[in-house]
Amino acid sequence: MDSNKIGIEGENFVNDIAFKSFLKYWCYPNPKFENGSRKEICDLLVIFDNTCIIFSVKNYSFKGSHSRYFNNTVEKAVKQLKGAQKTLFTSSEVIIKHPDRTLEVFPKNSIEKIFKIVINLGEGLEFYDITRTTKENDFITIFDKDTFSTITNELDTIPDFIDYLEKREKLFKFTNVKVFNSEFQGELDDQDQQYIRTGMGRSVNIIGTEKDLLSYFFKNTRNFPEKLTNNDFSIYGDAVLEIAGSWEEFKLSRQAACKERADALSYFVDQFIKNEVLSQNYVFKELLAKELLSLNRLKRRTIGNRFFEFYFKIKEYNERILHRSFLELGDLGIVFFNYFEDSDQQEIQKLFELIFETFAYYYNYRHKTFVLIGINKSPDFVYNIYKNYERFTASDEEIIKHNIKELEWFTSYSQYSRIENEFPDTGP
Repeated sequence: MDSNKIGIEGENFVNDIAFKSFLKYWCYPNPKFENGSRKEICDLLVIFDNTCIIFSVKNYSFKGSHSRYFNNTVEKAVKQLKGAQKTLFTSSEVIIKHPDRTLEVFPKNSIEKIFKIVINLGEGLEFYDITRTTKENDFITIFDKDTFSTITNELDTIPDFIDYLEKREKLFKFTNVKVFNSEFQGELDDQDQQYIRTGMGRSVNIIGTEKDLLSYFFKNTRNFPEKLTNNDFSIYGDAVLEIAGSWEEFKLSRQAACKERADALSYFVDQFIKNEVLSQNYVFKELLAKELLSLNRLKRRTIGNRFFEFYFKIKEYNERILHRSFLELGDLGIVFFNYFEDSDQQEIQKLFELIFETFAYYYNYRHKTFVLIGINKSPDFVYNIYKNYERFTASDEEIIKHNIKELEWFTSYSQYSRIENEFPDTGP
C-alpha cells in the first residue's frame, strides 16, 4: 500500500478517536502555518483553554527489527514534535485553521501546559518504549494503537486525560520505560538486545501493557502503584512491574461495571454542549462550553445526576410554579430551572436575570461563574453564563432582597450536596 495512504489512514484513526473524546471543536487535524511556510505543523493539534497537545502519528509496519522500527517511527516523531513546538511558540504569530471555522491566531501567550504525544500504530512488537526524555529535558509520551484507543475511551475528558499525562510524566521523566509482551517466547537479535540494554540502571520494565498500568491507576484513586512512586531509580536501578492481565481483570470486575453504569448520566454534559450549545449561534457558546468541559468525568456525573433528578420531578408537576435546583462545584454555581411552553424570549431573559441576581447575592458573590440551564417539559433548553461579574450596587441589592422576600425564595431551602464515588455501590 502507498506510504502516503497508510499515513493518512493512521491520522484518520487518531483524529476519529480524538474528535469523539475531546470534541472536534477543539481539534485541529494537520494544521498548516497559514501565514508562513504553509507546511503542515503536526498531525493533530488540540487546543483547550490553557492547554496545547501536539500529536505525531506514525503508521509503519513492523518487519522484525525493533531498533530499525523505532528509528523510523519514534525518532522521527520526536524530531517532528520538536519542530512543531518551535513553530508554534517561537514564531511571532502563527495563523492556523480549524476545518469548521475561519483562520485564527494560535494563542501561544495563553498556553500554560504543553504535551507532546507520539501515536505509534504499528502492531506485533514484542517490546516498545512508552516515554522519551530529550536532551532538552522535554518529555514525550508514546502510545501504541491499543493504548491510545483505550486511554482516550476511559479518560475521555480533557481534564482526566491531562491528569493522567501529568502524573505519568512526573513518574517517568528521566527514566527509561519499556513495555514487554508477556507472551513472547522467541529470541531477539543482537541489535534489539543492545537497544534494551541502553539506559539500564534507571529504567522501568513493565511486563504486560500500559492498559494494565491504567487499571492500577484507577484502583489506586487515580495514582500509580506505590512500588513505582516510592522508588528512587538513581539508587535502586531497574524496576520490574509484572502486571500482565490486570486490565482484563479490572474490566470484568464489579467495580468497573458500577463505574460504567454511574458514568452514563455524566454524558448529559457532553451531549448538552455538543447538541444544544456549540451547534447554536449563542454569543457565549465557547465560553460556556469551556466552563463545563473543564470539569472531569466525576463532576459531570454529579451534574448529570442532578439534572435528571430535577427534570423527572418537574415533568410530574402540573401547576405553573417556577422550580430551581442549585449545584455548587468549587467557584462554579449551576442552577437548573423550569420554564413554561408558552414563555417568550423576554420572559425567559427576565428569568435569567432574576435567578442569577438572587443566587449571586444569596451566596455573597462567592462563585466566580454561574451557569443557568432552563428546561421545559418537551424538553427544550435555554441557557446562559455569567462570568467575572461585578458586585451589585447597594440599591440593586435592596431590590434583590425585596424580590427574594416577595417570592419566598430560600425560606425552606436545602443545598444539593452529593459526594460522587468513582466506584459506587461496590458491595456484594
